[in-house]
Amino acid sequence: MQDPVQVPSVALDSNQRKRHEEALRESEERFRTLVQFSFDVYWETDAQHRFIRQEFAETLAEPPVAEIGRTRWEVPHLEPDEEGWRKHREMLDAHLPFRDFEHARPTPDGGKRYVSVSGLPVFDETGRFTGYRGVGRHITERKRAEQALIESEARFRTFVDHATDTFMLHSEDGRVLDVNRNACESLGYSRSELVGATASFFDLEIDQATWRINRERIKAGGITTLESRYRRKDGTVFPVEVRMREFCEGGRRQIICLSRDITERKRTAETFREMQAELTHANRAAAMGQVTASVTHELSQPITAMLCNAEAALNWLGSQSPNFERARQALASIVADAKRGGEIIGWIRSLIKKTPAPKESIDVNGAILDVITIARSELLKHGVLIQTDLAPGLPRVEGYRVQLQQVVLNLILNAIEAMNCLDVGGRELRISTAGGASSRVVVAVRDNGPGLDGVMVDRLFEPFYTTKPGGTGMGLSICQSIIEAHGGRLWTGANEPRGAVFQFNLPSQQG
Repeated sequence: MQDPVQVPSVALDSNQRKRHEEALRESEERFRTLVQFSFDVYWETDAQHRFIRQEFAETLAEPPVAEIGRTRWEVPHLEPDEEGWRKHREMLDAHLPFRDFEHARPTPDGGKRYVSVSGLPVFDETGRFTGYRGVGRHITERKRAEQALIESEARFRTFVDHATDTFMLHSEDGRVLDVNRNACESLGYSRSELVGATASFFDLEIDQATWRINRERIKAGGITTLESRYRRKDGTVFPVEVRMREFCEGGRRQIICLSRDITERKRTAETFREMQAELTHANRAAAMGQVTASVTHELSQPITAMLCNAEAALNWLGSQSPNFERARQALASIVADAKRGGEIIGWIRSLIKKTPAPKESIDVNGAILDVITIARSELLKHGVLIQTDLAPGLPRVEGYRVQLQQVVLNLILNAIEAMNCLDVGGRELRISTAGGASSRVVVAVRDNGPGLDGVMVDRLFEPFYTTKPGGTGMGLSICQSIIEAHGGRLWTGANEPRGAVFQFNLPSQQG
């Protein structure tokens, strides 16, 4: 039997050495790959914290600068300050691991290059500290983005804090997440008092149920606008207009509320309503001044009739054979005429009063006939022939009878004045009613005057615009306001073959 082949020990050592060298190359290649794709630099320092090795990634945009032989703080730097470096050196001297220590180096163009480094202490077999090993990452772009974000947020905060409106950020359940300075100033609370509170803390019109309803409106329509009342810390209450909108941040739904104090707006609106009421009253009084003769005529008729009937009743009762039946009839006529006179006086009082009677169910045709009765003498004085075409069976409308009669009276008087340029006998006025679409009642007042030109039509309903030498320009504007307040519309157009027509519609009680 042959002896086994003996392999020289020199050859065995050579093969092992090759395998070890190959393994070392593979390890170094893996190390370089790790550095290339995970970090920008790998570094090692000795026990005195001097750099003894630095491996840079090939993907660095800026050329690397070796710092071998120097400590990190001996290299020119801009950040952190001396206190920051002192704390970092204390950590190194204590041989503690550290992570994400940020510092800034100057660049040739006068800028900054930010680096974030992390390191682990290294000890030999005896436990003696020999230095640090660590990695670093260039974070200049990230720092620039962070700074830009900080500046952007600062600009936004400045804008929001200097806004004249109240900004509030709410969570889904209504709790306050953030507020601007105006919110604190207008409500009298500090920011810490408002943040964390629910909307009901200062909003008198809201509770959990109302908040949920508003949330549903926001989801359906995007932006919700409503009016509410806020209560200040001192207890005073003021009206606000609130605009609410929902948005997502970090996967969380939040609601931003923009609130505006509308105290002055409310006060102005109330002043305008008072002025409008005064102008409406003045307009009615002016209209009544124009029909004074008609009023006198309408009152003189029942008064004369009552006088005649009273004398007749006295005669029937004073004769030798009193005729009680004739006397009763005469007295009944006196009662009827007195009621008629009372109705005329009541209507005049209602027209002159500043505040109209409560809303009522109105027969439009009857209301128009009452106005024609009052204006009859004015029509006769100006030689105007009036015709009516009142549709039977019209539905009733709800509103203020006196105000609607004021509109009809104004339109009649305007028509009379417009036809003054025509010869007597050729002046015609026609008032008609009809049932319109959507259960609406339509009233039209037509004249055969000179008509209206285009410029006049465009401005006719503007306040203070007038074509009359002594006019105030408020009559038609007030008429339009009255009709719109009743849910209707007033408009004008040309009458055929000549003249103008003014029409308005009103919603019926059946609509």
